[in-house]
Amino acid sequence: ALEQGRRLVQQGDAARNIPACVACHGAGMTGVAPSIPGLLGLPRDYLNSQLGAWKTGQRRAHAPDCMADIARQLTPHDVSAVSAWLASQPVVAGGKPARTLPAAMPVRCGGVADVPVATAAVAR
Repeated sequence: ALEQGRRLVQQGDAARNIPACVACHGAGMTGVAPSIPGLLGLPRDYLNSQLGAWKTGQRRAHAPDCMADIARQLTPHDVSAVSAWLASQPVVAGGKPARTLPAAMPVRCGGVADVPVATAAVAR
C-alpha cells in the first residue's frame, strides 16, 4: 500500500487521469505559496477525511474543482495508500511552501491564484 501511495504522489496515474500530487503541491509536498497547501506533517485520518470530502462533494472549490475531479478518480484503496504514504513522510527542513513550481500545473484549478513557474521551466 505504501508503494502504491508513493507512486500516486510522485508519478500519478496517467491512464486514470490522476496527476502526481507533487505536480501541484510541490516536489517537497510543502505546498506553493500563497494558495496551494502542503500535505506533509498531517495525520493520516485527516488526509483520508479531506480526500473523502472532495470525493463525495462535501468539500468544494471554485470551478474548475480540480481536487474533486482528481479525488473522484481515486479508489478507497488509493485514498488509504496516498494518506498512509504522506503521513509517513518527514517534513523537509524548514517545511516552508515553495515559491514556484518546476512546471505548469497539469490541470486548471479554480480558486488557485496563478502559481508561478520557475523561469528555467518556462524557457524549455
